[in-house]
Amino acid sequence: MEETVMELELHRFIKKEEEGKYLSVNFQVPEQVETMEFSYSYDKKENIVDFGAAGEHEGFIGWSGSNRSRIRVSHRNSSSGFANVSIRQGQWQILLGAYKICPQGVQVTCRVKFQMKSLRMFKGDTHIHSCASDGNMSVKELELLAEKEGLDYLFLTDHNNYAHNDSISGEGKVKLLPGVEWTTYRGHAGMLGKARAFWNFISNSEQETREIFRQAKERGSLIVLNHPFCPDCGWKWGMEAVPWDLLEVWNGGTKPSANESCLKWWDEQLQKGKKIAVTGGSDFHSLEPGRMPAMPCTCIYAESTEAEDLLEGLKSGHTCIALSPKGPFLQVPGKGRLPGDTLLVNTSLELEFTGLKKGDCLFFITNGSSEKIVCDKENVKIKRIMEKRGYCRAEIRRELFPGTESLVFVSNPWYIVNT
Repeated sequence: MEETVMELELHRFIKKEEEGKYLSVNFQVPEQVETMEFSYSYDKKENIVDFGAAGEHEGFIGWSGSNRSRIRVSHRNSSSGFANVSIRQGQWQILLGAYKICPQGVQVTCRVKFQMKSLRMFKGDTHIHSCASDGNMSVKELELLAEKEGLDYLFLTDHNNYAHNDSISGEGKVKLLPGVEWTTYRGHAGMLGKARAFWNFISNSEQETREIFRQAKERGSLIVLNHPFCPDCGWKWGMEAVPWDLLEVWNGGTKPSANESCLKWWDEQLQKGKKIAVTGGSDFHSLEPGRMPAMPCTCIYAESTEAEDLLEGLKSGHTCIALSPKGPFLQVPGKGRLPGDTLLVNTSLELEFTGLKKGDCLFFITNGSSEKIVCDKENVKIKRIMEKRGYCRAEIRRELFPGTESLVFVSNPWYIVNT
């Protein structure tokens, strides 16, 4: 999607008698801003003017003195000396320090560039472990590895532990988000988005499990049933026993047969008219053949990597799951046409798949019926009219091993309604 940039120019004349004072230039920030860039210019031959920023809701953001003329503010990777803040609508201020002003005064020109949020695809992993539990890499090492793999985000989900969440700095190129994998002898659940989802992980009864899930939901965690059909650590509490938000339909550490069982169960629920959003997770612990972060890769369609945007994308089912960060992918269909959205009967749905290999099989599944398309090029576009109420979704399978079609892509469903 095309990014939108807005610019604002402001002027402040500083008089000689204002020398030694701190001044402000007020301006309004619109909604949906992801990044702001501030710059200022003036005659520096006889004047020294310092520079900073503050927000109506955020308070003081940072101060650069006069050694810089341009700074960046965002929810992550702000310029050095400036806080990482979510940019909210309201009145902001460019702060000016009139350190030295010539007798005739000086005109200061301030410019603000707004980089607006824009719908795009973010690649990452919702299920990953560090050495805070049974992984063998530190949070920083995971962050660097994720950056090398071209990922945009990671949810850290160590077993029954929160220490790893204290290591999130928010300064790297990869967005790190807090989480935990609630781990019991009767099943595992990812609790995403909050540093502490519950007081105590221990549960010996369904009632105690419900209470832990209640706490997690009350605190704003997004709950994922992890690898529910795994023969070793599957979900034994019952699929209807507790409220949850997402189903981990594809787990990188579980046998393909268990993932296929989960996929089959999910599709059966969709045929019954249920709306269930799915995600994927590598369940990464350590580097080994065939195991890397984001294998599989959960691709979230969102307007930024701010936590609230990524979590909303997951919860709404605005996601697809790919074999790896290299794809295959579904290009961003646009607002109102994302996986997880609800469409009216007779809506035209146009989809473009990229990162394909010759011989890949694209399955367009509608209410349990499957249309198979053999792909002969890297990019494939399809257009279908949704003639019946129910759901539709996409899968791509590839012959990774001789004689076996393996899952390499699955989308969340589009839900089709009459009105």
